[in-house]
Amino acid sequence: MKDVYQRRAKSLGHGGQIITTRWTILDFIRDIQCPVAYNTVYLISEGLYGREDCLRLYSVCSRLYYLSKLVYKGEDGVKKLDADQYRMKIFEPNAETREEIVYILKRMYEKSAKAAENMEDSHIDQVSRCLDIIEKLWSKGISCVCEQIYIPELAYAFDYVIKHRGVLPEPEFQGEWSIFPQNYEAYNYTEGIADIFENIMESIF
Repeated sequence: MKDVYQRRAKSLGHGGQIITTRWTILDFIRDIQCPVAYNTVYLISEGLYGREDCLRLYSVCSRLYYLSKLVYKGEDGVKKLDADQYRMKIFEPNAETREEIVYILKRMYEKSAKAAENMEDSHIDQVSRCLDIIEKLWSKGISCVCEQIYIPELAYAFDYVIKHRGVLPEPEFQGEWSIFPQNYEAYNYTEGIADIFENIMESIF
């Protein structure tokens, strides 16, 4: 039995991965795509103000973290979908267009006094701009076979983008192993919300 585990570990990109099938990965994405898209759009619009928003972000990032651990066997070793496939399958069904973003916000703010101000064109533009960058950062981290992206790092990417209001260049990565953008100034993915999440997780577990 020990030999079986050793052979399995050597075949993985890293020890935290879970071998399953491509179909199962796609099925899991179908399960999470609506809550991830809706809550991400809402949180971009709302910002992180208080415990409920942080819990909502944690929920989104934990789903993406688990997804990032799932791999399947190919002819040349373990595989994942590529970054564009993750992005398309997670976000395009519900938040691909400006109209879909408006629809999400109308539903999320249905009983809120903030509804009117958060339906203004300038605000929708900002949400759309932030979402575009967040999708790219998250999808790159999730798709990496050799490195693991963690909940605090996913949360940091989100927080970094909304603090910059999405006014950022296209993220650039150094090779397929890279999961963090090389061209974003002061992108310190162990600080801020990442540090808060890390401390909370350590105290719980």
